[in-house]
Order: sequence, then C-alpha cells, then structure tokens
Amino acid sequence: MPQQIELENYLTSFRFRWKIQMRWSDMDEMKHVNNAVYLTYFEEARLRYLHETLQIPYRDVDTRVIIARNTVDYILPLFFLDEPYLYIRCTHIGTKSFELEQVIVNEKDGQKKLIAKGGTVMVTYNYKLNQSVAIPDSWREQFLQHEKFIETK
Repeated sequence: MPQQIELENYLTSFRFRWKIQMRWSDMDEMKHVNNAVYLTYFEEARLRYLHETLQIPYRDVDTRVIIARNTVDYILPLFFLDEPYLYIRCTHIGTKSFELEQVIVNEKDGQKKLIAKGGTVMVTYNYKLNQSVAIPDSWREQFLQHEKFIETK
C-alpha cells in the first residue's frame, strides 16, 4: 500500500471523485462491506462518470457500452462508519474499447487510506447491429478533454 504522500500524489491524476453512499445491507457477517458490493460501487460511479462528467448518452441511442472485464484488488476492509470516495479515470482508449481505473479511498478523520483498486474494460456496442463498433468521435473527444493523460492506439 502506498504511503500517505504517495497516495495523495497518485490521486491527483484522477479528476472524477464520488462519495459512496454505503447502506447497512452492504455489510456482511464480518461487519465490513461484502466483496461483491465493490462492483456495485464501481458501477454506480462509472455511470455517473460516463453520463454526468463525459455526457455520454444512456438512453435513446443504439450505441452504448458493455463490460468486457472487471478486476478488483481488495486492500483494506471498509466498515459502515467509514467515509469512502471512489475515484475514476480513463487510462486507455482503443478503437472499440476503453479502460477505466477505479479506486476506493477511505477519507475518514482527514486521513486517506486505499481500500480497493479496480479496472474495467468497456466495449462500445451497437445493440441494433448486435456487434461492437468504433468509439464515436464525440466520446473520444470528451475523454481526451476531461482526462489529464490517456494512452491511445
């Protein structure tokens, strides 16, 4: 796990930050957030990132995104009275897919602790054609304008 200063520097590369709203039902018998719930947190923040921040449309369009891959590295447990935030950034844009890096940080009592780190590979998909398609130019421009650094092909 990175030291506090390293974590602070790492987080400066993320422009999207969202406060996670934990529910009591997120807890498991060990009294911490169940591992499966982290993917729900990633999903909720990812939707906000794509639709609110980047203004990628969600409804009434044929081209949307599907998940090709999710990964999660669990570092520390998250408890009910913690103050978790989820950070997201796009790290790579290809022709038909892009990669998101997502981290959960507990910001309780003025200290930041890395809780989990994950990634999602998303593919642009046309549901009318039932196939993957190239990322629309307008989406690509939004990513490039919003993010500090993105690897492209």
